[in-house]
Amino acid sequence: MNNKNNRVDETTVNVAQQIRMLRERRNLSQRALAEASGLSRNTLSLLERGQTSPTVSTLKRIATALGVDLNAFFNPFEQLNIVHVKSDKRLHLQLSHGSMADLGVGMVDRLVTPLVLQLDPGARSGPPLSHDGQDFIYCLSGEVLYTVNSQAFVLEPGDSLFFDGHLPHGFQSIGPEITKVLIVLSTPRDSAKYVADHFSKGAEPAE
Repeated sequence: MNNKNNRVDETTVNVAQQIRMLRERRNLSQRALAEASGLSRNTLSLLERGQTSPTVSTLKRIATALGVDLNAFFNPFEQLNIVHVKSDKRLHLQLSHGSMADLGVGMVDRLVTPLVLQLDPGARSGPPLSHDGQDFIYCLSGEVLYTVNSQAFVLEPGDSLFFDGHLPHGFQSIGPEITKVLIVLSTPRDSAKYVADHFSKGAEPAE
């Protein structure tokens, strides 16, 4: 039991530490970052002290204010042409309504961004998303409802979905179980905020 708990601790990204480190590297005070991100200073302070967990939407606002994408919250691996990561060593971000793992951490000049998004029952995106590139979705467990260009698609384990990112889309975890989906985004090289923009309202609780 203790070994299992230690493993979780080893592979969970310290979001509080990452936010503080990125802020300090840019010589920003808490007040300055709070104003730039539209968050209250108290909220940012709680996040940096690890006393609360962020939503994907909150992370996006912080990432945008810092001029980085969500990948920056993961500790970077050494830049190699071959990257091998054991499943029990993979870093993930703990969110208030789920978690997200970047499967492409360490990839050089990535042309795609592979992610695993885990959503609590009822978690969903906000207003319809729209962006450049393309999305490939593969349901690993649970059920997720994707709405693309006003068309609804229910994905169960083994089901996949592919669509152009410019089509308005959103998602919601449905059913009583935790949902886990593999998402592969074709990431334009000239868009540093692509991932952050894609998940601007992700993993929010249902009303």
